[in-house]
Amino acid sequence: MIPPDQEIFEVESRIAARRAQLKSTSRDAGRRAMQKLTSPVALIGAVALGFYAAGGLTKREKKPEHPERRKSDHMKAAKATGIVGTLITGAMWVIRAQYGSPTRFAQAMLEKFQSKKGQVSPRRDMAHP
Repeated sequence: MIPPDQEIFEVESRIAARRAQLKSTSRDAGRRAMQKLTSPVALIGAVALGFYAAGGLTKREKKPEHPERRKSDHMKAAKATGIVGTLITGAMWVIRAQYGSPTRFAQAMLEKFQSKKGQVSPRRDMAHP
């Protein structure tokens, strides 16, 4: 029978040898992979694959040309958007100053419209002869 200290020593030495072998094998595999990847054939293949993926080798359908829009149309839309944004910002500032929040403003408007529905107009009370 092997004494426990000797057995532990043998197991640890086998583990150390396997670790060293694994490091050596992985280093060799990395070197071989880099040699294969940096070969001219691999580089040309990667370039070709890149062009193909980017659509350089595919046929493209010719689409009808769109009429060019006038730049003034874009400018008008941009100005209108800016003005509307400024007006909405101002309106929200007034609503918050008066009601505290947009939610409270909506509740106040609902109360106002519901109270108007509850009132009967004088013309509805009048009986038709």
